[in-house]
Amino acid sequence: MNKSTGYKNILKNFQYMKLMIAALINRFGDSVDAIASAWIIYELTSNAMWSAVIYGVNKLPSVLIMPLAGAWVEGKRKKTVMVVTDIIRAICVAFIATGYLLNFLEAWMLVITTFVISTAEAFRLPAGSAVTPKVLDKEDLSYGMSLSTALGTIVELIGMGIAAGIIAFIGTAGAIYIDMATFLLSAFLISTVKIRNDEPSDAKGNLSNYFSTLKQGFSYVLSSKVARFLVMFTAFLNGILVPLNSLQAPLASEVLGGGAEVLSVLGITVTVGSLIGTVAYPILSKFIGKEIFVISGGLAIGLYFISIIVAKPAYESVVFMYVFVAFISLMLGIFISLLSAFLQVEFIELIEEQYLARAASIMNAIGQAVTPIMSLVVSALAAFLPIGAIFVLAGIFDLVVCLYIIVSRTLTNTLKSEESLNAA
Repeated sequence: MNKSTGYKNILKNFQYMKLMIAALINRFGDSVDAIASAWIIYELTSNAMWSAVIYGVNKLPSVLIMPLAGAWVEGKRKKTVMVVTDIIRAICVAFIATGYLLNFLEAWMLVITTFVISTAEAFRLPAGSAVTPKVLDKEDLSYGMSLSTALGTIVELIGMGIAAGIIAFIGTAGAIYIDMATFLLSAFLISTVKIRNDEPSDAKGNLSNYFSTLKQGFSYVLSSKVARFLVMFTAFLNGILVPLNSLQAPLASEVLGGGAEVLSVLGITVTVGSLIGTVAYPILSKFIGKEIFVISGGLAIGLYFISIIVAKPAYESVVFMYVFVAFISLMLGIFISLLSAFLQVEFIELIEEQYLARAASIMNAIGQAVTPIMSLVVSALAAFLPIGAIFVLAGIFDLVVCLYIIVSRTLTNTLKSEESLNAA
């Protein structure tokens, strides 16, 4: 039976729309909270060490707890997990706002609440990943996820753009209370969503069964070619983008010869490119082979790294520098978003539903673990290499990996093997 697909079809799916609106409300609150929390940390400590400690604590549950949480979530009612974790996060941010407002908040309290919030997120993310295919039909996945990602980016930009005004109008604590309200509103919306086949398993919740479930998740990822490729390639992308994410300021100053205004150009053009690619993916996926999204996206990163350095002599012309950097950054945003959309959609479509939460948690944990490791590598290289050399080396490494995937037909063989299994 032929069924019409497209963005109009997504807008008619009221259950998914409620989930998406809840996610957008959360995204807005988090973007405001990110600015307010950074200011609270600075006001409380005036010490960069505490900022680093809280950043590390925020990432820790993603690496250590998420794989365990994914296995636990598999046997639970996913909607309940999402609602409860949203409420936990609301309580934590309410504590932070109240503590700041009443002057009893200490730095160590921020560390604990940050850890609790991140732990709750470690349970919520795999639950959310497992819920998506339960409210969206397979043929609507690419449109639904693309729309959610695009709107989420817009909402985040709006939140960050007006955060300073919100803080000036209702204070830092008030901005944090807004985040609390978004968590509660999200929990309410999710509680009203009708999710098919969202029943808890009959398995007993003892420790033996839990570790058996966790082991099955890792075994599935290791034994499935497509799961293995998606996890490893996602980790590779997170790692290869570290130089751009961590060295933007020195890149703008030492290579491009500009200041904060260059960072704005980089951020805006990459974001605009991401929006274009995200919205265009469902349409392009009908005409372009899956391999093209992976290879073009991977190669685009390496070419961007190398070209932005090689073109340095031409940056004597400020006009050329801005036009060139804006153009290649826009293209980078488009190709990365197309690649990201492909990986997200393929993950949900190709991973067996009973393993989705576990596989999603494993993929996110490995991806998160790569980032601090690569940050240390980049920091070490920056101690004795110029910024330009680091970008060129990263670009060459990226191109070598992508060319190997092409020549070895790794992706082609992986997708064919999965298609054969599905056909069987």
